[in-house]
Amino acid sequence: MPRSGGSTSQDRRRDIEGLRAIAVLAVLLYHLRVPGTGGGFAGVDVFFVISGFLITGLLLREVERTGRVSLREFYARRARRLLPAALVVIALTFAASWVVLSPTTRPDLVADVLGSTLYVVNWVLAARSVDYLAEGSGVSPLQHYWSLAVEEQFYLVWPLLVLLGLTLAARSRYAPRRVLLALLAALTVASLVWSVVATAQSPATAYFVTPTRLWQLGAGALLAFAVPALRRWPAGAAQVMALLGLALVVTTVLAVDSSTPWPGSAALLPVLGSAMVVAAGSTGHPTLVSRVLGLPPMVLLGGLSYSIYLIHWPLLVLVEEQRGALGPVGLTLVGVGTIGLAALMRVLVEDPVRFGSGLAGRPGRTLVAAGTGMAVLSVAAGVAWATRPTLGETTTAGPAALVADPWDSRWELREDPRSAYDTEGPLQPDPALAREDVPTYYDDGCQIQDGVAMFDTSCVYGDPDAETVVALWGDSKLGQYASALDAIALRESWRLEYYLKSACSPTVSGAEEDCNAFGRATVEQLLEDPPHLVLIGSGGSEEPEQEGMVEGARTLTDAGIDVVVVDDNPHPGQAAYECAAEHPRDLLACERPPQSIDGRPSLALVHEATGAPVIDPNPWICPEEDTCPVAIGGQLVYRQGSHITDTYARSLTPFLYRGLAELGLTAASARNIALDDVPARPGDAR
Repeated sequence: MPRSGGSTSQDRRRDIEGLRAIAVLAVLLYHLRVPGTGGGFAGVDVFFVISGFLITGLLLREVERTGRVSLREFYARRARRLLPAALVVIALTFAASWVVLSPTTRPDLVADVLGSTLYVVNWVLAARSVDYLAEGSGVSPLQHYWSLAVEEQFYLVWPLLVLLGLTLAARSRYAPRRVLLALLAALTVASLVWSVVATAQSPATAYFVTPTRLWQLGAGALLAFAVPALRRWPAGAAQVMALLGLALVVTTVLAVDSSTPWPGSAALLPVLGSAMVVAAGSTGHPTLVSRVLGLPPMVLLGGLSYSIYLIHWPLLVLVEEQRGALGPVGLTLVGVGTIGLAALMRVLVEDPVRFGSGLAGRPGRTLVAAGTGMAVLSVAAGVAWATRPTLGETTTAGPAALVADPWDSRWELREDPRSAYDTEGPLQPDPALAREDVPTYYDDGCQIQDGVAMFDTSCVYGDPDAETVVALWGDSKLGQYASALDAIALRESWRLEYYLKSACSPTVSGAEEDCNAFGRATVEQLLEDPPHLVLIGSGGSEEPEQEGMVEGARTLTDAGIDVVVVDDNPHPGQAAYECAAEHPRDLLACERPPQSIDGRPSLALVHEATGAPVIDPNPWICPEEDTCPVAIGGQLVYRQGSHITDTYARSLTPFLYRGLAELGLTAASARNIALDDVPARPGDAR
C-alpha cells in the first residue's frame, strides 16, 4: 500500500508531471536561447526516462493482472495519446512551411513530413547529419520529431519483447518478471555501450539514431521493475535521492552545452538524475522535491508538455524565417504563444480524441483511424514529392553562351558577357534541386567522408581497362568536375582514379589528422603505381596545410609524375540557389561580388614550387571580377556553398578538355574539341 502523502498511482503522479514540466521548460528555454540553459536539450533525455518508466509499469501491471499483453489495446492507447496532436502539428507545419520557406527546402521538407508521420525521421536526420552535400540545408521545422520517432520505435518493439519474455518464461522454470528484467537489462547495457562508442566516433549520427538512445528509455523501464523494492526505502533516503536527482538534472541544463558530445557517457547525468527523482517518488514518501514538482503550475505545465514540445520548434523556425532572428522580446512572445497554443491543442484535439466516446475503449476503431490519418498525410506528402521538378535532359547552353566565336582556335569571352546572364527563369537545374545536382560519384561512395583516412581503390571511372592512368587528388571542389573529367577520360581512353575526400586539401601535413593520413596514403599509392597525370584541386584556405600541399605535389613531380592544378572558383557570397528561387523573375538581383577564392593561394604556392601548370575555369564561371551571376546561358551556376551544379560542370567539359589539350596532355587537339562536346546526364536521351 502506498504511504499517505505519497503517490497513490503510477498512472497519474504529480511529481512526474512536474518533472515533465522541468524537461519541457529546459528544451523550450534552450531553443529560445535563454542564457545559462546551454544543456536544455537534455530535457529530451528526461522525457525518455519518464516514458520508459511509465510504459513499462503499465505493461508489468497488465502482465500481473492478466498474464499477457494485448498488443491491440496497447498500440491503440498509444495512438489515442500521441497521434492526434502530432499529426495536426505535422499537417499545419507542412502547409505553413510550403508557403513560408524557400522552395529549395521542399525536398527536405517532404522527406521530413513523411519521416515524422511514419516515426522514422530520426533516421532521416541522422543520414542528413553526415551528408556532406546537406551542409547548405536549412533547419528543419520538424527536426524535433526525432525524439518522438525514437519513443515510438521503443513502443513498437518493447511490447513484442515482453511477449517474447513471457514465452521464454513459460518454457522455463523462471518467473516472467525475472526473464523480462534480464532481457531489458541486456538491451539497456548494450545500447549504453553502443552510445558511448558511437558518440565518440560519429556524434552527429549518434545524437539521432535509436540504438544510442534506447538505454535512456531502458533506464526508466528498469526502474519500473524496482518499484516494489523502492517502497521499502526509508523516508530519509527518498529525500536525499530526490534532491540529488533534481540537482543532476538542473546541473546538466546549466553546465552542459552543445559542444559536449551527446548522448554518450555525458547523458548519464540527466538520465540518472531523472531516474532518481522518479525512484524517490516511487517510495511513497513525500519529499521536498515531490512537493515542489506537484505544485499546480508545475502539474499544469507537465500536462501541456507534449503539445508544448510539438508546437514550439516549428513556430520558432517559421517566425524567424519571416521576421529574421528574434530578440528577447520576440523570443518571449514565441514562448508565451507556444504555451497558449498548447492549451488550445489540449482542449480541442488531445482530450476529445483521447477520452471521447468515439474511440475510447475501441482499439480496433482507434487503430483504423490512426492508420487513416497517417495514410492521408503520407499521401499528401507523396503527391507533393511527385509534383516536384526533376533533373532532366540539359537543353541550355550554359557557359557556351559566353564564347565570342565558337569556331576560333582559342575561345575568348564575348565583349559583353552580361548578355549571357539570365534575367529570369526557368533554369536548369531548377533551384529547388540545386543541392541534388551533384556528380554520380557521391552516390557511389567515392567522396571519402570525415574520419576516414584511406581511399577506396574501387573508385575508378573513365575506361577502367585503359593503360593511361589519370588520378584526381583533392576535395569536393575538384570533385565537382568529376562528370566532365569522366567524359574526357572516356574519349581519351584514360583510367580515372579518384582520391577525393570531403573538406580535405591535397596535403600530407598541417590539416586534420585524417586528412594528413589520407594524403600520405595517396602519395604512397601514387608513387607505388605511378599514373601518367595527377590533377590537383582544392577549396581549402588554411595556411598550416599549405606546406603539406607543396610537399605532396613536389614529391610527385620529383618522381617524374605530371601534375596539373585546377584552380578554385569564387564563392558567390550567399546561397545563390536560394536567391534564384526567391527571385525567379529578377535573377540579376542575386548578383554578388565574389566573396573569396579560398583555395587559390594554396594552389598558387603549389604552382610556384613545382611549376605545375594551372587550368583556370573561372572566366567561364564568374566572367567579371567584381560580380558573379547566379545563372548563365539558362543554367544555374551554384549549388551548395561555392560548388557549381553538375549541370554547369558538365557544360564546362569542352573548356576543361581544351585546357588539357593546350598543355599537350590529350590525344585530341584543341581545335577538334567543340562546344557541344557536353556529356549527357545518366538517363538523358542524348
